[in-house]
Amino acid sequence: MVRWAATALVVAGTIAWTLSDFLLGLTGALAGLLLGLAAAQGGLALGAVLFGLRITNVIIGVGSEVKAWTSPTRRVVLRSIPVLATIGLSGRKPGVRRRTVLTGVFAAVLGAAVAAATWLTVGTAFGKGLALATTACFLVQLVPVEKPAYVSIGWFAFSLPRLTGRRVAELEARPRVMAGMDAYHRGDLDEAERIHEDLAREHPDLLTVVGLEVATRCAREKYLEALQTVIALNGREDLGERELAFVLATTAGVAVYAVEAGQFPAEVGLETARSMLGNAYRAGYPKSRSNGTLAIMALLEGDTATARQLAGYAAEASESGTDRADDLVTIARAWMADGDNAKARELVTEAHELAGWSPRVAATRARLQIS
Repeated sequence: MVRWAATALVVAGTIAWTLSDFLLGLTGALAGLLLGLAAAQGGLALGAVLFGLRITNVIIGVGSEVKAWTSPTRRVVLRSIPVLATIGLSGRKPGVRRRTVLTGVFAAVLGAAVAAATWLTVGTAFGKGLALATTACFLVQLVPVEKPAYVSIGWFAFSLPRLTGRRVAELEARPRVMAGMDAYHRGDLDEAERIHEDLAREHPDLLTVVGLEVATRCAREKYLEALQTVIALNGREDLGERELAFVLATTAGVAVYAVEAGQFPAEVGLETARSMLGNAYRAGYPKSRSNGTLAIMALLEGDTATARQLAGYAAEASESGTDRADDLVTIARAWMADGDNAKARELVTEAHELAGWSPRVAATRARLQIS
């Protein structure tokens, strides 16, 4: 609502201020929007480097993937229309809250400097639109917002310092959890499980610790155990709306994997997944992030075309090599179901390079080698 209101005000203000040349003014406003968004992400990236956070993924542009660089700790993607960029951050050193707050403050200061500089250009219609839009974009990002799809700079700078209890413990445990996830992404499941066991003794109630457990159990193809673990989280009363949305979406994903592996009845598992996703959407979970789960559901129901389409969307938006490999395998299995093993082999070759240790990747590759 705040974003739409700000957009309407910028458009109206630009037209009123540049009435004789409002098209050029609106062009400047569009450039200002892009500049404001770029300044925010650039500020977060620079702040992360300065204050010791990890940049887990960098997505440059929108559209189809042109080039990607993937490692167990980071994924960098260049897309066909390089007009925007988004980054993901996580803690890699102790003192995660302090480092994250400083990163947010740095991004806010940089955003303010960029917005202020645009007012030097108001001698032209383009400059007026540029200044209005950049400033509005900056001010909107100062509003503290924490949603499944978006966390604002204002939340990092103003709300995060006031957090208490489990939420703070989640942040401070993040470096050790990330060490476990790094081991998971490179296929060292023994190390990931050892780290989880150590963390679980100290912090059995932390969502990030439970998340590591669910990831490793799925990697061991213990889907029912993983499903029981994540379902137990749904009854917790200490979860915020954002946390609950992720728990619900994860429950749906694990249920679908369990059905695919033959460990859970299809009629029950797919209905559970649909129900959980519906609840997740109502809690603010973006539908685009569930494309991978929806693709497997479509595949299980025999709709191979939809499965390929949704898994393609998911692969394009993937934030780790493991996730992309999983989505590529879904596409490959859809082609196999349609009798086109040649296309399936191409996809599985890339998936194997990204995460050859994954049970879904290994099983699909073995089926193609036999065929």
